[in-house]
Amino acid sequence: MSSEELRRTRSCSTNNKEGGYMTGIVYRGKSNQPLTNSKLVAEVFEKPHDNVLKAIRKILQGGIVKNDETPMFEETTYINEQNKQSYPMFIMNQDGFTLLAMGFNGKKAMEFKLKYIEAFNAMKRQIEQNKPSVPQTYLEALKSLVKAEEEKQQLALENKQQQATILTISKENMELGNKITEMLPKVSYYDKILQSNATMTVTQIAQDYGMSAMKLNKELEAMKIQHKVRGQWILYGKFLTGGYVHSRAVDILRSDGRHDVKYNTEWTTKGRIFLYESLKAKGILPLIEQENTPSDKGTGGTEPSKAAGASQQTLKFD
Repeated sequence: MSSEELRRTRSCSTNNKEGGYMTGIVYRGKSNQPLTNSKLVAEVFEKPHDNVLKAIRKILQGGIVKNDETPMFEETTYINEQNKQSYPMFIMNQDGFTLLAMGFNGKKAMEFKLKYIEAFNAMKRQIEQNKPSVPQTYLEALKSLVKAEEEKQQLALENKQQQATILTISKENMELGNKITEMLPKVSYYDKILQSNATMTVTQIAQDYGMSAMKLNKELEAMKIQHKVRGQWILYGKFLTGGYVHSRAVDILRSDGRHDVKYNTEWTTKGRIFLYESLKAKGILPLIEQENTPSDKGTGGTEPSKAAGASQQTLKFD
């Protein structure tokens, strides 16, 4: 009997109406034995709790009951729900209750005694039903051993499956992480585009791809995005309303000394994103998204043959 068992009794309910089975007056203790307490006894027998406490102390002080050797009562405390103060209370087993109830006389007290005994017996049966059965023969012992081993193997299999699931999830997470890592350059390039609202020349954009302005213009021409009109690259009609480009007038001085105006096509932020998506559809990526170096891709770096020739030079140091 412990304070934990006491806490469990605070929510117990009593039913001392005539007839019927009284529930909540007997409960299972931590050591799997039926228990009740002085508060419940006082409520069921309709007695002041102080009188029940005095009766229990009188039993213990008589010197006949050896409560230390065979515990029947354990003194503890409970918290009053109204004033939140602590008051004494006894927890008792069936033997303790039997001793205590001997002092309760009258017809009504006898009815409560019988119902209390019924409650103790019902709790005992419930506890016995929940106990694991003990093998009585060698065959039962073998069957019990086989069952335990099967349960052990099943548990091991479940643990193995759980570990396999964890490994699968870890692998999927790793693959997802790799995909996210692969996507990061794309995000970085978009960030780079969106960092500025200023227009950019084709020369500046071409540098992002490791190629010359001439090569990029030719590529866009082959893709039917632009064509040249009077020395200026102009978008085809279906792209003109997209807000992709802006024409900038540039003052120039001719060789004969005449002042003139030349129009250059510059790409807006929206136009750069359009170029990125169009070029990517053809497998042309900006340098920061290329897995290999520009020379490996052949996108504007030194040609492999020339690079190999350069590596074969002999350097002489003094």
